[in-house]
Amino acid sequence: MMDRRGFLMGAAAVAGLTACSVKPQGSAIDQKRMAITMDDFTQTFDIGLSLEQRNANILDAFDAVGHKAAGFVTGSFVESEWGEQVVESWTSRGHLIGNHTWTHPHANETPTQDYLADIKRNSDYLRSLGHRTDYFRFPFLDDGRDRAQQVALFEGLNEQGLLNAPVTFDTVDWYTTSRMEAKLRENPQIDLGPYRDYYVEMCVILANYWEETARMLGNIALPHLTLMHHNVLNGHFLKDVLLALKADGWAFVDAADALDMTAYHDLPPEPTMGRNWLTLKRREMGIEALPYPQNYLQFGKPGMDARGL
Repeated sequence: MMDRRGFLMGAAAVAGLTACSVKPQGSAIDQKRMAITMDDFTQTFDIGLSLEQRNANILDAFDAVGHKAAGFVTGSFVESEWGEQVVESWTSRGHLIGNHTWTHPHANETPTQDYLADIKRNSDYLRSLGHRTDYFRFPFLDDGRDRAQQVALFEGLNEQGLLNAPVTFDTVDWYTTSRMEAKLRENPQIDLGPYRDYYVEMCVILANYWEETARMLGNIALPHLTLMHHNVLNGHFLKDVLLALKADGWAFVDAADALDMTAYHDLPPEPTMGRNWLTLKRREMGIEALPYPQNYLQFGKPGMDARGL
């Protein structure tokens, strides 16, 4: 099975655009803006931080900057009393819930009708819990092995009343947390401060890289869709990241408003294959990518290796 590394390797380039439909308020037309979208909701790793405290910390982090986020839930990951309590806690705090399939499959490895059935099963499950889902995000940012499957999947989303929720900025937290978790398994008492410092710095640098890309493509005040995951890394350090972004001049747009941007829902110009929305737009426009920060190539492996993380 092709994993996320296989999909994204070499795809950490840039992208393009159209005018924003979500208008910035007041005179802040030059404002850097983003919404946080958090995927998966895997509820397994609890070394050094309980699942309960992880979720509480994440929700408190959003409150610290007055942000309403979106959680894209994979149903089979929360099919338990605790998992369902997590989803309920998000909606009770005003956050949006989206569909992220039932089993988190790769579209390119799954027959189209089976994939669409997996999406519907998740919608039905979330609806049975009282959660309306208007938006869908493809796991692995994989929307099909070729153009034919991609078109069929988008037609299926439309028939199910779902809108695509792409990504403009991937924090690659899934890679960072995988390395931190490996160290925690070896030593639950390890000092996590260096992981915090690395993660916060990386998020600010990459956020500004993708903002510069958007502006290069003629887009001002794009409401970025930032990809994170419900994991122990964010349980520890999401608040630090959000406060650092705020200090750097970023404003947080409620995810429901950012996702309302019409251009985000269109059929992409080519199969996504793990790439973000801006990269696909850049390629469509025939514009060369900006140089990607060297420390964060290969999902940040060079930077983490250099720090011994």
